[in-house]
Amino acid sequence: MLTMTNLQIEVGFDLICPWCLIGKVSLDKAISRFTEQYPSVEVNVKWHGVQLLPDVPKNGLPFQAFYEKRLGSLQAMSLRQQQVNDAAAKVGFRINFDRIKTFPNTAKAHALLTCMSNFIGEEEYKKTLDRLFHGYFFFGEDIGSDELLYSVAQAAGIGKKMFDEWLEQPESNILTDGYLTQIRGVPHYVFNQKTEISGAQSPEQIFAVMQNLLRS
Repeated sequence: MLTMTNLQIEVGFDLICPWCLIGKVSLDKAISRFTEQYPSVEVNVKWHGVQLLPDVPKNGLPFQAFYEKRLGSLQAMSLRQQQVNDAAAKVGFRINFDRIKTFPNTAKAHALLTCMSNFIGEEEYKKTLDRLFHGYFFFGEDIGSDELLYSVAQAAGIGKKMFDEWLEQPESNILTDGYLTQIRGVPHYVFNQKTEISGAQSPEQIFAVMQNLLRS
């Protein structure tokens, strides 16, 4: 007999991290399987934005030049991208690295998501999160630009006045999240505030953690 009626999952992520997109797809698959098998347990997910590279200029950097410098060579960059897409293929998608021209600063995107979380439901938030992830990794959109972020806000029912007010606030106030101060890498998952895992885990691994919590 199940005693757990609610499963709270908290996820640290950054929008520029392909492993976070892979991890999100894996999490979605694990949750779908879990809720089908255990329909009496309510699963809630809270997303925490973690800006991995806050020193990126506000207008971003040339994507290829950034990664070539970061990884040491074009060959190393190509190998890393293949490694990422091998992992992505296991959960059913491919990242279009060739479409990405700008490596963005994600501060405003995270600020927008954080503020929106107070006004829209979990499903709408997830749609907006998917919109930003997919826009960047599938279509090469610059998710650091005000124009793109405003179009995303509009689609979620957010007006221009509220959008401008959010982005005028000091980013340090918007993005501060004490819960995440000890996290050094993403994606990072915390289940019911006691079980933690990091990295782009497979759907099977995430499901196993969720299932084990039923027995604890």
